[in-house]
Amino acid sequence: MQLTKNIFVETKIGGCNVGYLLTDDGIILIDTPQRPTVACEWAREISSKGTPKYLINTECHRDHFTGNCFFRVPVIGHEKTREGILSVSKETILSRVAVIDPEGYGLVAEREPNPPTITFTDRLTLHSGNHTVQLINHPGHTMGQTSVLIPEERVLFTGDNVFYRTQSFLYSGDVYRWLESLSEIEKLDVDYIVPGHGEVCGKSYLREQRAFIREWIDRVKEAVGLGWSKEEAVREISFADRYPMSPGTEDLMQNVQKNNVSYLYDLLKAEQERASPDEAPAAP
Repeated sequence: MQLTKNIFVETKIGGCNVGYLLTDDGIILIDTPQRPTVACEWAREISSKGTPKYLINTECHRDHFTGNCFFRVPVIGHEKTREGILSVSKETILSRVAVIDPEGYGLVAEREPNPPTITFTDRLTLHSGNHTVQLINHPGHTMGQTSVLIPEERVLFTGDNVFYRTQSFLYSGDVYRWLESLSEIEKLDVDYIVPGHGEVCGKSYLREQRAFIREWIDRVKEAVGLGWSKEEAVREISFADRYPMSPGTEDLMQNVQKNNVSYLYDLLKAEQERASPDEAPAAP
């Protein structure tokens, strides 16, 4: 889909949303398709438009970087994104490919991964032709989460800090930093947000994303306050009826609910214990 004069995105493939920016000095890619057969098609489309110059990974999860191996260009990512990608074995990558794209298994098996070789900690700015591409660390869904701002196009790629009306994976980062990052994203002057999953949206959706995260926190906090065990919380708490899974992740619904609850339970239980005064020793 052509979003603006120079930005193209794909939101209906299995895995994360991907996109690219056409500049006078080459093409800048944002994330890559997880399904190898789709990644090959994506590479052909991009090559028909020009020469790739850089590839940006917004995070370290497999659905964002598995397709990197089909693009022999320098990859840019947050330093924690590089660390995360390097920690994932090829066997782990192939195990998911075998489930979601068996025909593409051999395509990845015969290629070497292409992790980020250019990293940053807080911000990084690329200048390509008449475009400025600003990479901003917005910790949340992952601690290396990167927003990609293209001011000339008034477009922001958020990665998985935004799941547009699809289930949110909360357990791989820091939900409190995530809420803060959403507030920071809201201050940016853009017309379009390309989320990690779901359709392109505007900044008005950020309130709904923030509210959903808060609802998760409040529901598990209530369970902790009532003295539920983690097992009880995992069994009883679910928001599976709120949003569907994004395309290509439908089989993960139960795991997402379980992992979200487990992560939040541990976090909120620890908060409760820190807030409770130590019991005074019994009198002799």
